[in-house]
Amino acid sequence: MKFANVVKKISDSIDKVCLAIIVAILGTMVVVTMAQIISRLAGDAFLWTEELNRYLLIWGTLIGAGCAYKEGSHISITFVQGMCSAKTERMLRMLVHTVCLIAFVAMAYFSLEYAMKQAQLAPVLRIPMKYMYLSIPIGFSLMAIHALDALLQVVHEKGGRL
Repeated sequence: MKFANVVKKISDSIDKVCLAIIVAILGTMVVVTMAQIISRLAGDAFLWTEELNRYLLIWGTLIGAGCAYKEGSHISITFVQGMCSAKTERMLRMLVHTVCLIAFVAMAYFSLEYAMKQAQLAPVLRIPMKYMYLSIPIGFSLMAIHALDALLQVVHEKGGRL
């Protein structure tokens, strides 16, 4: 039970940090988009704004996917659970979180390998693309932490998200 509490605290802390990062990313995207509009009206469009917004959107989406998993906001089909007994429903939730955890860990591992092989630079910003590709293993790692938390919560019968 102690391990489950530690994982829950870590998951909750990560979720709070990620929500703040998402707000910062969205705010930055608004400012960058406004700069793009103003620069176009002035007759000389900034070249870097579209690329920066694209990369911010990717990072925000993958970080946000972890937050969505934490809140149970991803699309799910629950009518089967509703037809099951409480014990079977609990077993189904454990199965779903276990499968998700395994998939998230595998995706984090393989996407990290892929990201580290990237050697090209972004066309306009000239930053290494591996930093953009790192959003994938980081996003899946966040989802894996939240999946482990959800699984442990179901195992210890404190609820669980599906």
